[in-house]
Amino acid sequence: KKKDRKIKNYQNKALKMEKQAQLIGLNKKEILKKMGDEFNFYPDKKWVYTLKKYWLGKQKKLIIEFDDEDKAVKQYTKSTYEK
Repeated sequence: KKKDRKIKNYQNKALKMEKQAQLIGLNKKEILKKMGDEFNFYPDKKWVYTLKKYWLGKQKKLIIEFDDEDKAVKQYTKSTYEK
């Protein structure tokens, strides 16, 4: 079961990384369908998705920025360290 869970987690992460390249120009509803909610506050102009977690707290995150019409205009990845 543990091995199956690891495979599923890997597949989900790979899917998220693949989908991130197709987000510019999409609205928030379309992004929610592709990426899921992941605790983003809907009205915010910046959403963050965790793509990968490493040991010792390092995380790779996808940041999506929106314009006033809620269309994705910018996306980038950032590595952070969490406790």
